[in-house]
Parts: sequence; C-alpha cells; structure tokens
Amino acid sequence: MDLKIFHGLRVSSRRASGRSVERPNGIVPRLDEWPLRWKGLSSAMHILSRTVLVLLAVTAGAGRLFAVSVFEPFAYPVASLLAGQGGWVLSAGTSPKVQAGTLSVPGLMPSSDGNSLSYGNSRMEVRRFMKNEFGPGEFSGYYWYSLAFKVTSLGTLTTNGDFIAAFSSTNTPAVYGGLLYIRKDPLGTPGGYNIGVSQMSGLMPNIFWSANVSHTNDTNFVVCRYATPDQGNTDTLLWINPDPSTYGAANAPLPDLDAVGTPLLATVGQIVLQQQASLSTGVGAIVVDEIRVEGTWASVTPVPLTITTTLVNNTNLYLYWGGNQNLFLQQATHFFPSANWTNLNSYPASGMITDWTVTNAVADPVPKYYRLYRWYAE
Repeated sequence: MDLKIFHGLRVSSRRASGRSVERPNGIVPRLDEWPLRWKGLSSAMHILSRTVLVLLAVTAGAGRLFAVSVFEPFAYPVASLLAGQGGWVLSAGTSPKVQAGTLSVPGLMPSSDGNSLSYGNSRMEVRRFMKNEFGPGEFSGYYWYSLAFKVTSLGTLTTNGDFIAAFSSTNTPAVYGGLLYIRKDPLGTPGGYNIGVSQMSGLMPNIFWSANVSHTNDTNFVVCRYATPDQGNTDTLLWINPDPSTYGAANAPLPDLDAVGTPLLATVGQIVLQQQASLSTGVGAIVVDEIRVEGTWASVTPVPLTITTTLVNNTNLYLYWGGNQNLFLQQATHFFPSANWTNLNSYPASGMITDWTVTNAVADPVPKYYRLYRWYAE
C-alpha cells in the first residue's frame, strides 16, 4: 500500500470553553501546513486534499473486506505511449499517447492534475489491473468510476455509438460491465453527440441514452456505478455532469441514466479504456483524464476538506474534517522530515472517519502534530 501527500486543504478553528486558538508569531499560513498554539499546548496539523483514493467495500453476503483503487491523472512524459506505464497494458490496437494539459472538473480535489490521454480514429484498448490490498484475486461488489472526457472530433462516429470506458476482469477479458457510450446525435446537431451507458453489452436494447446533446470540445464529467450479479440492486447507474454541490456526499443523488438487465461481469479487476469500432465508424479524437475507481460516490467525487479544531472542556482536542473520504489520521512529536508518523485509526477501519478526539491534550507535555493521509492500493 502506497501513501501520497497532496497539498491544498483549508484549516479553520473554533473557540471552545473560553480558550482561544492563535497562530504563533512568525508563522506564515500555508495551504498545507498551519501550526496552531494554545496556552500550555502546542499543536499543528498537516492537511491534504489533492488525493489518490482507495476503495473500502464489503461484499454482500460474504462479509469480506477488500480494497482496490485507481486515481489516474496521466502524470507521465508528454508524447509517451500509455501502455507499459502505471500498470496499463495494451490489449488491442495501438497504445494511446499522453498529451500536455488536463481536463479540469471544478469542485473536485484535485480539479485537475498531471496530463491527459488522447486517442481516437483507430481500434484501441488498454487495461489497468486494480490491485487488491488483501492479496491476489478479483471480487464481486459495487464498483464506481468517474472520469472527465472531451470529444474534439466526431470523425466517422455513427448513431449506433461506441463505448470508451468500462470495467472488466483478467479472468473474463471479453466480458465488460458499466460501459460508457457515446454516439453521434441522431437528430443531426452539428458536432453533437449523446452519452449513454450499458450494463453488460453493446446490443442496442441494452444501451440507455441521454436525450441531452453534448458538443465537440465540451468537457464532460461522468460517474458510473456497476454492481456484480450477486448484489441486491444490480442496475448500472450513470451521472452526467452532476451538480458539484453533491460531490463528496455520503449518498449519491438520483442518476441521469439507469441501465437495467442482467449483469454478466461477476467480478471486477480492471478498468478499460477503448475504441471498439473500426476506422470507418469510430470517434475521430477524444481526450480522457482524471480517472478514479473506488467503492462509494464520495470517493470518486472527492472534495477539498476543511479541518476544524475545538478545545473541549479545557482538556481534549476535537478534530473534524468531514468529506466522507477514506484516510488515516497520523500523529508525530515533531514536524521535521525525519518525523515518525503513526496511525491513530487502524486499517482497514479507517474508511469514512470524519472526526477524532485527542484525549487529555492539554495535560500532555509533549507537543503533537497531526496530519490526514490518504491511502490507496497501487
């Protein structure tokens, strides 16, 4: 399991029990570090929000915990082939290339990062295996992905459409789930196309299309939830440009599309990007960026976290950050690079904690420093 720090959280403080929170003299507040001082107590928090996330899910009926994740900002050299980098494997056609620039999704943290991926106008498929933190294997459950994309040329895309992303498995590579489709607008809008989703196949009755028309050079942000056949609700759901106010929420808003049917993909182990159609029917050019795979709506729509500190009863330090995101709260006795950070909340029970109380903080003669750490299985 790898851990990464990303900068960019806000810190706020509250007065409680008559004690005020003050910044020490000489401290310049940064977005990622903000030392705080109480009378008789010195403390600091290192906050982070540009994050790579992790999935913490429970398989229904089995009581099994498993963790997979992808955060893919395509932070690879510009003009390099994606295949062979970051766990991506070419399974058909010619590898897409990394290009400079990103697709920004305001309201997410990060809203953009790294570079982006460009492909189109030819057959292509790349797959990324999603490592399981508890050992090898692929599992059932609810899986979510989100990504940003921009069609820059429709090319010879037809009104039948083509899928550009999906889940799959190393055990059944010919089976897909949660297929994200685009098609040329059947009503003939210049540069127009529709977004759709399929639970398990490219057969026209199984593809559910949005009536809204997108246009070339629009940046779209989509969220897809796929459920394996053993789950209680096996519908595949798609959100198209959801309201940013819903990002990071514990519960997802109502979906834009609901693809019903019988899912065929029994376990999930890969995220797939592809252009299935031939040169004569496929999209001309498309940019994809900011792929996330997790186990909840909140995890694939992460938001900037704001940590609030409160001194309670002149004794305990209460930390609250919200966000419904998986993380570790870590503690150290100094703030230098050599600091030995220890986890206060255990793995995998770290999922979705939003607060913590440091007991007897005022009486502790040793200053303590705290930070939030996002973990992911890579």
